[in-house]
Amino acid sequence: MKLSALLSVLPEKKVFGNQAPEITGVVYDPLRVTPGCLYVAINIYTQLDKIEIPDGHPLLPDAVRAGAVAVVLQQDQPVPAGVVKILVPDSRYALALLAVEFYRHPARSLQLIGVTGTNGKTTTTHVIESLLMTRYRAGLIGTLYYKINGRICNSKDTTPEPPDLAAIFTEMVNEKCDFCTMEVSSHAVDFHRVVGVDYQAAAWTNLSQDHLDWHKTMENYRHAKLRWLSSLGPQQHVALNHDDPSAPFFIERVRAQKVLYGLKNKADVTARDYRFSADGTRFTLVTPRGEIEVQAKLRGEFNLYNMLAGVAAVLHTPLTLAELKQGLEKNIAVAGRFQPIALGQPFSVIIDYAHTPDGMETVLRAARAMNPQRLITVFGCGGDRDRAKRPLMAAAVEAHSDRFIITDDNPRTEDPDQIVGDIMAGLQKKQSGAHEVIHNRRDAIRHALDQAQPGDLILVAGKGHESSQILKDRTIHFNDYEVAEELLREKGYGG
Repeated sequence: MKLSALLSVLPEKKVFGNQAPEITGVVYDPLRVTPGCLYVAINIYTQLDKIEIPDGHPLLPDAVRAGAVAVVLQQDQPVPAGVVKILVPDSRYALALLAVEFYRHPARSLQLIGVTGTNGKTTTTHVIESLLMTRYRAGLIGTLYYKINGRICNSKDTTPEPPDLAAIFTEMVNEKCDFCTMEVSSHAVDFHRVVGVDYQAAAWTNLSQDHLDWHKTMENYRHAKLRWLSSLGPQQHVALNHDDPSAPFFIERVRAQKVLYGLKNKADVTARDYRFSADGTRFTLVTPRGEIEVQAKLRGEFNLYNMLAGVAAVLHTPLTLAELKQGLEKNIAVAGRFQPIALGQPFSVIIDYAHTPDGMETVLRAARAMNPQRLITVFGCGGDRDRAKRPLMAAAVEAHSDRFIITDDNPRTEDPDQIVGDIMAGLQKKQSGAHEVIHNRRDAIRHALDQAQPGDLILVAGKGHESSQILKDRTIHFNDYEVAEELLREKGYGG
């Protein structure tokens, strides 16, 4: 594509140099530059081999050496002779527009369903995928990976950067997908990752405290969600959790056709006669299309909400009640989301990603609903992230656990003792003897397993699917499920 044609999509720009070059790719990562590329130096944040770099502008020489023939900059600086310089007010916004144009708007060949919210995005997208694939070919983009017609592919971001996102959409189109469901994070909205991407439907799961290290206030966080949801017009559809306290805020401001779901307040999609067990959730699904009995394998009230969100998000499609039932009753396995480990041990072990006060509260209530003899929780809080949520998480754990072990999550550059101190500030009964502090996460999980008695439930929370632990000076391989399974086998379970 000619550079001149590509740049025509930018509303504000200053161009220095000849716009005739043929552009072979649009990239933001100097390590991916090949001869003929347009390099976009993005501000704020990017990841190169897991090294956080605050600004892509200092990497301009690397991109030029690798063959970039044009560069987009937010901050003016000299460029070598023969390289076209394009100055823009916001390089991230420019990156999004350039990426979708270069890839010729592949998302327009798909019906997109986005999912946003503090908790439940990953499971809800998996529910939507399962529902759609009863009739259609479908893709999924999310925290864990992206999928094309059930095939799993690796991905590094919850919502990928625009060129990566456009490339994934192109791959889905080439493999004849009809739909794609994807997570849309608040960071993705702030970083303009979904600019130029048209959605037919969306789902909002909930809003609770998270990411305040970036957003600073809950109001900013809420408005990040709103900016994306309000971008959907009257011809699109939005599923909204009517039971969440923020529901009136979104109901009033969202322009799209609204489908309300919930269990407590009046809703278009709801469930009655629901019963939870270790085997799953049995309920009567109630929709504008009628009612039907469902025996789902997903467990817990929070997963019932995720299933209702998924159904509400696909009601604009012609899926029948029987197909909705079929999709909900599939084995919708999501790594690290209330994931059990069953090796024949006389107690339960569950791994979950809960890392917010609301998420922790929700998962603990679900664990309690399974009526264990004792609930033993292993958890910590991430370093260099929102400190205000740490005592709130501790309060939730203390309120619902019989015993709990405070351990390291991803301390990053922060002092682990400081993190524990912030957590401890939320405890009401520090002298009760119900808690212990064991910094080493493997040792903490081992200690919980050593304490377990028949009928107990051990919840290991915070990291879920993550396969690494970020320490001050290095990143190590660490997966809660793998570690717990290994320690159980050491105890002789699992054959």
